[in-house]
Amino acid sequence: MRKNHLIVIVLLAFILASLGCAHLVPAPAKGSEEALKERVAQEWEAKMNKDGGALYDLTTDQHKERVPRDSFKYRSNVNLTGFSIQDLEIVEGGTKALVRVNIKIKQAGFNFTFPVREEWLWQRGAWRLDIKPAPKGALPAIGG
Repeated sequence: MRKNHLIVIVLLAFILASLGCAHLVPAPAKGSEEALKERVAQEWEAKMNKDGGALYDLTTDQHKERVPRDSFKYRSNVNLTGFSIQDLEIVEGGTKALVRVNIKIKQAGFNFTFPVREEWLWQRGAWRLDIKPAPKGALPAIGG
């Protein structure tokens, strides 16, 4: 009888220990498509929330050298209401990614959906949004 109690206790302890770790999900592999998808979602959530600081943190080192944090302003004259990541392609040996996102905006009471293309670079162990300087006289990009 004692032997059965000991087996039951060991089995219960094993079950409880394994259930305690069940909620742990491994983080996406660095440089993976899943990690890129997370960063793209962070970018567009920041744009929806008009959080310039969070958006600035996602940019490349080259952008940060050109534009100091205190002068970076995220302004948008459109009401971004949603986004969906359409396509991710990692190229150049995993150091660059091409991303296509459909953004949803509401302007003058009408809903519109626009495709946006972006480039991301793998820098210092994370995907970084590659914001290029706009040519003089160019109109700002939709959604950013």
